[in-house]
Amino acid sequence: MRKFHFKLQPLLNKERIYENECIGRLRVIQDEMLKKEDRLKNLKERKIKCQNGLKTKKQRHVTSEELKIYEEYFVKLGNEIDTGSLELQEIAKELRTVQEELAKIIKKRKALEKLRERWEEEYRSDWVLSLNKEMDDIAMKKFINKLATNGS
Repeated sequence: MRKFHFKLQPLLNKERIYENECIGRLRVIQDEMLKKEDRLKNLKERKIKCQNGLKTKKQRHVTSEELKIYEEYFVKLGNEIDTGSLELQEIAKELRTVQEELAKIIKKRKALEKLRERWEEEYRSDWVLSLNKEMDDIAMKKFINKLATNGS
């Protein structure tokens, strides 16, 4: 039996490579997103702790200079939180884009794999038919030879 050859195998291989590359990019983006989320969470917690610390100090006595320093720090933290939120939104957008790209690649790869399976099945059934025809021809030749030798 001749080995089945899928004409679109290079394309299928290429799609598998694209899929693996896309999965790698997805992992990198997810890791980056987790780091940004963690950093944002830490900034928010730090801001809350500082605000609670300021409340405690206000009960005692706080100088205007200390209040000014706290205010500047809160503004700085607020800006960092806003920037972090924007970066997180951008990363989430990039993540969705890569996920959509991956879905398309997987869909295309699965279609090629189904096509390969169908073509391979057709090849096998054609091979079985040709094998049966060959066997029938051999049997017919033997029968004709037997008739010819018996008839003589």
